[in-house]
Amino acid sequence: MNHSIGAPDPDASDGPAPPVTGQFVYTFTCRLPFVLGIADGLDHEISVWADYLDDGAAAVFGKDPFVRLRIFNAPIADRMFWPVNMPRAIEYFYEGDIGPADDDNQLYEQWVSLETPAALLAGENPADGGYAFHRSLGVLNIFLQAFSLARGAEQVRPVSARELRPIVIIGSLDLDGTWRQISPMLMHPDAKARPLSSRPVAQHLEEINTAMLSVLGGEPFIHALQWRTRAERRKYEGDSADSIVSFQIAAETTAYELWGLLLIDEGLTKDDVRARRASDLPYRSLLQRELATRIGGPWDLTNDKTAVGQYWTQLYGLRNRIIHAGYLPHDGDAELAQTAFIGFDQFLDTRLRANRRKYPEAFRAKLANSQWAI
Repeated sequence: MNHSIGAPDPDASDGPAPPVTGQFVYTFTCRLPFVLGIADGLDHEISVWADYLDDGAAAVFGKDPFVRLRIFNAPIADRMFWPVNMPRAIEYFYEGDIGPADDDNQLYEQWVSLETPAALLAGENPADGGYAFHRSLGVLNIFLQAFSLARGAEQVRPVSARELRPIVIIGSLDLDGTWRQISPMLMHPDAKARPLSSRPVAQHLEEINTAMLSVLGGEPFIHALQWRTRAERRKYEGDSADSIVSFQIAAETTAYELWGLLLIDEGLTKDDVRARRASDLPYRSLLQRELATRIGGPWDLTNDKTAVGQYWTQLYGLRNRIIHAGYLPHDGDAELAQTAFIGFDQFLDTRLRANRRKYPEAFRAKLANSQWAI
């Protein structure tokens, strides 16, 4: 077999890890973001429809390629209707005593372990050090889709790698059944830090009150920012389709609101602007006619070398494939969509800055929105 024989070296961390194969089974133990509603004891082996690259691997593992899925239900501290910290919260707020929990119905976590031979298969990238994990996650998602269909369980769905946060424990299972830990694998390196802030409470409240006034006052671009925030949240949660559609809603909302502000800077009244926006102007015409003629810049939708062209292909076109063709996007699609949206949004900022004397109010409103998005 290729590379090392036996467990991989957990200390080999210089640069991208090369694929490690050997006479052992990789194991990946992690927590699902939802529960399946079945008891402990599920031990299901799923065949992978591919051949081993090394002819000797079948003799080592004694069977065709597979991913074995095992399940464990672990109770958590909070109870179904009486969270464990409820008495402490009441004591903190009111110095009250509501007594101990009186409900024995507990919540539980769904843990899974995925096991697959440490051998490359036909079609897998021979340079991919994470080949066994990628294989296991792909098979897990097929299992989850099948489970959802068979059980009518709408909460069960495919998951992204980042949803298995915070870590996955990687192990090696020898052919004699001996298990060894290889290493933990951090699953959310792209997460935004959310530490408790050291700023004074008064400063928090000042910023929050300013933001509340912006929301309640219906300031320009606030709805676009809320859709962008939803898109980023859904991307991180692993719902690529929702993320891409939400990014497109954010982009269209931004473009139509910007058009209205440009018209106001040109002297139209708010009633005139409302009438213009109610005319069902096609989105392509909005971009290439209304915005392009006013703020300038490259607006060729077919030129993928520009921010607008990349946006049109990687976000608008992708959204159409989802809506009209039923395409199921993956994490990489959502990453491209986010990049395309940010590029388009920054392009608008750049063009407004270049035209800030002609369109001062539009520039100020967009600049204020951009500071919320930081």
